[in-house]
Amino acid sequence: MAAYSIGTDVPKNRRDPMLIVRRIKPETLHQVQELADSQLVTEDAILRIGRMGMHLDYGALPKPEWRLFPPVSYAEPAFLVQDESSAFYGAFEGEKYIGGAAVTMNPNGWADVLDIRVDAAYRRQGAGRMLLDKCASFAKKRELYGLRVSCTDTNPGMCQFLEHEGFTLHGFDQMVLSQSPDERIKPKSRRASLLYFYRLNQKG
Repeated sequence: MAAYSIGTDVPKNRRDPMLIVRRIKPETLHQVQELADSQLVTEDAILRIGRMGMHLDYGALPKPEWRLFPPVSYAEPAFLVQDESSAFYGAFEGEKYIGGAAVTMNPNGWADVLDIRVDAAYRRQGAGRMLLDKCASFAKKRELYGLRVSCTDTNPGMCQFLEHEGFTLHGFDQMVLSQSPDERIKPKSRRASLLYFYRLNQKG
């Protein structure tokens, strides 16, 4: 599972020209810094399944709440920069590290975006889309089908961002997280599900 904290991005023509994304290498690993991961959440994603497939609706929470989406251990930059089948990209405003994305090849011909996040102070400036673009280039260069991203239904901001960027929900898993210590204390109806989004590479 990947954890994400990113928020909804903005149209491409509003990108800040100061923002750049570059691949992190062993010699530039020191540039990766801790990011502010908190996000104010006002709604939850609700999975609907019907004859035409599955889709998400969004329902308002009784009151807004702050949620944290910490990095996952298997998206550790120090490991990924040493692995030829993976990559870690950093987003920078000038020389300040403001976000990152981890991507790796999976055995089924897709590129898994293991983690993508932008610091809370720099969201909605286009950095998330720029990071996704680098992941898509990674997949295309290796002739993979496209990108796969997983996130929880407790992270509606990420779900909406992915839908906005052309991803389609194609799967879910209600059990994989259900027995974790954080989820077991919740009522079963409130336990997080893992959602799987896919986007095919564009031709040409």
